[in-house]
Amino acid sequence: MVSGGASADNNRLSYAYLELRYAESEVEVNDGFDEVDVDGDGFVLNGFVEVGGAFHLFANYDRLEFDDNVDISTTVYGGGFNFSISPSTDLVLRLGFADARFETPFFEDEDDGLFTSVGIRTMLHEDIELYGSLANLSLDNAEDEEIATVGIDFFLTDALALGPWVQVIDDTTTWTIGAKVYF
Repeated sequence: MVSGGASADNNRLSYAYLELRYAESEVEVNDGFDEVDVDGDGFVLNGFVEVGGAFHLFANYDRLEFDDNVDISTTVYGGGFNFSISPSTDLVLRLGFADARFETPFFEDEDDGLFTSVGIRTMLHEDIELYGSLANLSLDNAEDEEIATVGIDFFLTDALALGPWVQVIDDTTTWTIGAKVYF
């Protein structure tokens, strides 16, 4: 069986899928006296389309709602190149534009900037994909954020995979569980 993560004709990883994830996030905040954990939850929506050869387009939207009515949403869209480094492993480079929004009951702020990422995807088994990436989100009016993500997907069918990933950004850790539908 060839999993949904690889195409049948050349056994390479696919970059044509939609992904929906439920997310739980925890931010460690220093309030001047103690460290306080602020919890949030929300969703992540990703889409990838192969354009041809080793090029793909992507879009990401995530929205997290935190304690005290604080909402954070980020939209990233751009393109990427995937380079096969073995029959079951790709090196993935991405470049995109980002828009971030921060909303509280008292004010709203919006910022945009550049997203860059380097990652690796590998099929550990025909039904198990492991992936990870290091990214940089450089917004115009905020400090750069380094983002580390690692995840694993288990293919239930050729077109459906389920799995968790964890993402760390400075003092924020986000855990997700979600599904990918390949087309």
